[in-house]
Amino acid sequence: MKKILWVKFGWSDYYWGGPIDGNFGWLNKNKGKKDEGKGHEAFNFKPGSDGTYYCYVPPQAKDYAPWNEDAEGWTVICLAKNPDHKGVHIVGWYENATLIGGWLDPPGSHPQKTASDADPGYDRSYCITSKSAYFVPPLYRNAPFSDPSVRQGKFSFLAGPDVRLTENKQRVLGLLEQRLADLRAVAIKNPSEQNLPDPEIDAADPLSGFGTAEHRKAVEKAAERAVIQHYKAKGFSHLDVTKTPCGYDFQFSKGRTQFHVEVKGTASDVQQFFLTLNEHRRGYLANPQWRLAMVTKALSKSPTVKIFDAKQVKKAFDLNPYVYLGKRIAVPETE
Repeated sequence: MKKILWVKFGWSDYYWGGPIDGNFGWLNKNKGKKDEGKGHEAFNFKPGSDGTYYCYVPPQAKDYAPWNEDAEGWTVICLAKNPDHKGVHIVGWYENATLIGGWLDPPGSHPQKTASDADPGYDRSYCITSKSAYFVPPLYRNAPFSDPSVRQGKFSFLAGPDVRLTENKQRVLGLLEQRLADLRAVAIKNPSEQNLPDPEIDAADPLSGFGTAEHRKAVEKAAERAVIQHYKAKGFSHLDVTKTPCGYDFQFSKGRTQFHVEVKGTASDVQQFFLTLNEHRRGYLANPQWRLAMVTKALSKSPTVKIFDAKQVKKAFDLNPYVYLGKRIAVPETE
């Protein structure tokens, strides 16, 4: 029997001790105080010395933590709302988790209890444990969703012993299971110091956190082939201009119709891409014939190609600067 529930807590980039944001009782109570941003869920994806993850979930009522008489073997889907956008995201999940039914203090060896001169530490608690965790890095939390039952609750049982599968639960269960299937390729299994993304970008290779150079090249070439086939099936001829700094990769022509297409691809089902400064200025911003061809599952037998014009890109994607280049400016010498 499947045993699945979702839980919702405050937002954090890494749940590795950083600040927590969210509209929850403890967080609201401490706004403007020394404990601002110090939510109990701050370490939900940082393991203890024995490899156990200790998950905090805010109470649904005064003293009400997730509980079922069959307390072991649960899949716990973790949700959080990005404070800057509408909707909630899957930030990770636990498999084969155990429900405690109340809140306990973490073991003394757990980093939640660590104190320093800079941060004297404070009490935290947990109500779920697991040895198997999957963490979704912030970059891949780009498919928000909204549902009345999720907005109103802190947790909900979707499948398991004594769980009645209502129409609402069935709808949410189907949605979350599909999202987990999409995110599994990019989620980090059992996040640790060895495999957690470094929040600071490697200046030598800003894309080092997104697979090897060989893998990225394979995805790029597969995406290009998929886009060429996409336009060829519509009767377009193509001209490869990938070696020309024009702000796009291909010209596709059919009669008087011409598109200037920038190709972006991912191996996963998550739509995301990087634009260089040249692609942004000379293509996206300045060229009315410019199009973005977004290829997902590029290395599969059936890649998906979606075409966007500049207005659609602006509406569908959140574009943010990822790397800044600093160049020394010649300044006249002064006495």
